[in-house]
Amino acid sequence: MKFRTVKRQFYEGIVALWRNRVMSLASISSVTAVLLVLGLFLVITLNMNSIILSVEADVEIKAFLEEGLAPAQVSGIRNRIENINGVKSVAFESKEEALQKYKERLGNNADLLEGLEGQDNPFPSSYIVRLDDPNTVDMVAQEIGTYDGVEDVEYGKDIVDKLLKATNFIRVAGTGLICIFALISIFIISNTIKLTVAARRKEISIMKYVGATDGFIRLPFIIEGMMLGVLGSAFASGILLIAYNYFIRFANNNFGGIYVLMSGRLAPFEDTMMLTSLLLLAAGIVVGVIGSRISLRKFLKV
Repeated sequence: MKFRTVKRQFYEGIVALWRNRVMSLASISSVTAVLLVLGLFLVITLNMNSIILSVEADVEIKAFLEEGLAPAQVSGIRNRIENINGVKSVAFESKEEALQKYKERLGNNADLLEGLEGQDNPFPSSYIVRLDDPNTVDMVAQEIGTYDGVEDVEYGKDIVDKLLKATNFIRVAGTGLICIFALISIFIISNTIKLTVAARRKEISIMKYVGATDGFIRLPFIIEGMMLGVLGSAFASGILLIAYNYFIRFANNNFGGIYVLMSGRLAPFEDTMMLTSLLLLAAGIVVGVIGSRISLRKFLKV
């Protein structure tokens, strides 16, 4: 097909949108509503995933060292831990640092620990180990526990197990919900476009009778469906952007402390909206094109 013909067909598709503006407006409204719901679930899922990754990153193993180890032994234990596959970082915490941290936790009651400095300090030195994959925490902890010079290993096994189960469930559930809403979106948008095509079945029949090819008839409708998807996704992204921005301001003004605490765990606003907008745009175009092609099949059989 020549470029001039494609250009003409593109123009015809845009003109058809205006000529059938009532039906086009109804289609755009349906596309916007469906993509808005899909976009909302995308934003929620992205933020939940960001929170999950942040919480998982806080999972750590604490390996307490025996008293009286020589510096070479302490260094050797560190080297062995660092050589374990999946270990992200290893930080040494001295007896003095452990005591100071516990004092900070006690706050106003820190004076209860007065006099425990020096040789009376009951807190052991330890290595704090962070992992690339929190799912390996049990295996790594068991291995570290076998090292000579390691008195005990703690990582809150019960809490970590529950946390990992919860995060895995949220990931699976979130992905499943997005897939379900994506399928619902395709179904609703395809049927909406089918109504638009059905309203112009006489026009299609006339074009077939005068000798127009299927490709020639199909192209303006595909362009029209694509434009419906683009406009619907643009409106959905705009509404979502305004609503999400308002929600952040509302949360900051009314739940300031909680919001500040969670803001480091939430997905960045700009990145979230950019990714969501691009995904909605792609979904709108793909569904618009597919919906037009599916809807035209029946009416091209003349």
